[in-house]
Order: sequence, then structure tokens, then C-alpha cells
Amino acid sequence: MEGTRAQPIPPLEGALDDVPTKRRRGWWIPGALLLVAVLAFLFSRHAEEKDFLDLLRQARPGWLLVAAAFQVGTYLCVAGIWRTVLRRSRVRTSLWSLTRLSLMKLAFDQVIPTGGVGGSLLVGRGLRREGASAGTAAGAVLLTVLCFYVAQALGVGVSLFFLWRRAELSEWIQWLVTAFGVLAVAIPVGILWATRHREWKPGRWAKRIPSLGTMLKAIAEVPPGLLLDPGLLARGVALQLGVYVLDAATLGAMLLALGQEASPSTVFVSFMVASMAETVSIIPGGVGTYEAASVGMLNLFGVPVEAALASTLLLRGFTLWLPLGPGLYLLRHTFRGGPPAGRQPG
Repeated sequence: MEGTRAQPIPPLEGALDDVPTKRRRGWWIPGALLLVAVLAFLFSRHAEEKDFLDLLRQARPGWLLVAAAFQVGTYLCVAGIWRTVLRRSRVRTSLWSLTRLSLMKLAFDQVIPTGGVGGSLLVGRGLRREGASAGTAAGAVLLTVLCFYVAQALGVGVSLFFLWRRAELSEWIQWLVTAFGVLAVAIPVGILWATRHREWKPGRWAKRIPSLGTMLKAIAEVPPGLLLDPGLLARGVALQLGVYVLDAATLGAMLLALGQEASPSTVFVSFMVASMAETVSIIPGGVGTYEAASVGMLNLFGVPVEAALASTLLLRGFTLWLPLGPGLYLLRHTFRGGPPAGRQPG
């Protein structure tokens, strides 16, 4: 329903301006160097280089289309989390507009390393433009962050049990899990603590943490009890788990496109370990760290290294590089102009 034009949102309006993007461009360099090192290792071995190129040339397009369908499903799942919160507040919006916002969030998170927080703040700004109140938008923002870490922790937990059963829980995975565990506990607990201590003001040190001040202002707007609503949490975590399952299925489809077969458990565990490496990495998009972890895990489970690398690069093409262009385009043209007509709660 047409309503009044959405007004600027003080807690979220400055989300894009809080992160000094020019000073963060160099953060791509370590990941790019690591990725080049992985590729150089493969291409230094002529036989595997030939097999790698042959696999790419013989890729079956049918499975690539299946992978594309899986990726569309991931954007719908993320949009579904936000729509759940909006419907609870009787805000009408289309799933398509929220799906576009999901694409923009992905682009923002990959370009600027804020542990998913910066992109979530951008989502809050986008939801306000759709007609949500400041409190509802902030609630959707923070519920997304909570669901992200809870769902990833569940997926990692299942993967660790699988690795333990197979006696493949190596030392580097244990270190990776430790780093992820600290992050997966600290951020959700910090958010929930801040919702109960809204009067708390951080010291000057907080200015060194991108978007922290903006997030604290957003927390102050969240309706009490929203983030601990069992129904919202359950649906949100289920949808976020759907994202991980569909992403892992995309990796499986890439292997099938290359003529390689792997069990669903192998594919899921490999994907979750690589995803965990991406989360703890300070490099935007986990470039280099994700690829190395994915190739290493797939090869550990018996997938030839050239097939593991080819499938991982194809997956990254579908989940990172291909959506990045459209996402940045939408990001630039959606948030640089004036706010469009908003929608009132129905």
C-alpha cells in the first residue's frame, strides 16, 4: 500500500559511511596472494594442470543450471528471514524486493570485512525504505546476525562430529574451530547483552571498530523481547541453515558438472569447514582462505586436487564473483539517490 515517503533513519542511515572503504582496499592483497599460491601449486605440476583444464572444458552445463537454481534459493531464504520479522510487524513488502536487498548485502559483505555486521546494517537501512519502523528494521538486522552465527555453529558442530567419527580432526581444524567458537559466541552474546543494557556507552576505543556505534544505536531501537522470540529464532535459524544446505548442494552440483561424485556428507563438511575459514578471516570474502580450506577438505576425502580446485572455483564464481557486479550496481543506484516511497504497515 502506498504511503508517505520513508524518512532517513538515524541509527542506520550512516551505515555505509561508517566504514572507510578506501583504507580497506589493500585487505584484498593477502587473499589474492594466497589464491595465486594455490593456483601456482597446481600449475607447477603439468599433469594436474592438464587435468584441471580438461575438467573445465568438459563441464556439463545442465548441472551448472542446477547450481544456479540452488543459488537463487539462497537469496530467497535470506529474504525470508527479513520477511518473517516484517510480517510480524504487519509491514507489507514483496519477496522480490527483499531478494534484491539480499544480493546487495552479499556484495557489501564481500567488499568490506565487518564480519557480516556492515552488510546487516545496510539491510536495516533498506528495510526502512520498505516502510518498516526503526525498531522493526533494527530487529530484523540483529536477528539476521544471530541466526547467521547460530546456524553456522550448528553446521560446524555436525561437521566436527563427522570428522571426529572418521578420526580426521586435525590440529589445524581444531585451531580454526577455536577461533570460530570465540567469534560465534562473542557476537551473539554481545548483541543480547547490549539489548539488556541499552544505556551503556562505549569508550573512545569503540571508534576504532567499524560500525559499532551505528549498531549500538540500532540495538536501542529494537522492541524488547523481539530477538528472544522463540518462533522468530526458530524460523530464522531454519532459513539460514537452508542457505548453508543450498550452498553445499551448489558445490555438489559443481562436482557432478565436472564428472566427479562425492557423498553428501563429504560435500557438506567440506563446505562448512571452508565457510568457517571464511568467517574467521579478516580478508573480504575470505578470498584465498576459503579456496585453500575447501580444496584441502575435498582432497582429504578423496576428491582429486584438480577436481577439488575446479569445483571450488566454480562455486566461488556462482556465490561471490557473478553476484558481485549486479549487487554493487544495485547498491550504488539504490542507496545513492533519495528514498523511494515507503509502505505503511498493513
